[in-house]
Amino acid sequence: MPEKMLLLYSICNRKSGHPMKSPTAIKRQTVTSSVLDLLRDRIISGIYPGGYQIRQEALADEFSVSRIPIREALLQLEADGLVVIHTHKGAVVASLTPEDAIDIFDARLTLEPFVLGKAIENADDADTDRVRAALQNYEVALNTGAPPERLSQLNWAFHNALSAPADRPRTFAVLATLHNSADRYLRLQIDTEAAQAKALEDHRLLAEAFANRSIALAQKLLRKHISDARDDVIKNLKGRAVAR
Repeated sequence: MPEKMLLLYSICNRKSGHPMKSPTAIKRQTVTSSVLDLLRDRIISGIYPGGYQIRQEALADEFSVSRIPIREALLQLEADGLVVIHTHKGAVVASLTPEDAIDIFDARLTLEPFVLGKAIENADDADTDRVRAALQNYEVALNTGAPPERLSQLNWAFHNALSAPADRPRTFAVLATLHNSADRYLRLQIDTEAAQAKALEDHRLLAEAFANRSIALAQKLLRKHISDARDDVIKNLKGRAVAR
């Protein structure tokens, strides 16, 4: 299970009064969830670009499974906005467009600062330690030249650490979907050194505001962080369109 989903799982069980399953139990994925993870990673990483037709028969042969888990995984990917299923053409990877990027990032702008405010209201010292640890992991990865997919994982781990104390499992499920959809776009934005340096500085300021329990400042910083990423993504998308 990807790190960000493990963290979301922990969040959803936090303060629920139910015993956590062991890490071994968490990793016992169904065939469908394993196929889902593989396909999602291929789409987000760009191995399957926008417009790519996903052929169920070929995947069933490649993964040595029936078409049922392939079909179920594709339905989930469609719900996440990563593929479009056509009646006669089958599943096609959704294209990256400025309109879609605006939709995704504006949804984050509406939801994430609200969750952050609730998180800071509930936060304790242990939560602050988790935010700082997530920040340190991200900084180490940047300084050691980690690949974009690793930076993306650690970026979401940091954002999830900020949101964790809110204890809003249904809201986190929506955020997880937005994160998966935004990840494809952020790969376009996070490759440059300038974007990486800015993201790190934004994270440092957010961690400091979280530690100081400064709700209004933290929300302001987060809104700017998300809107700046959105604007960079749209600029990159339009630049690619012109280049073609």
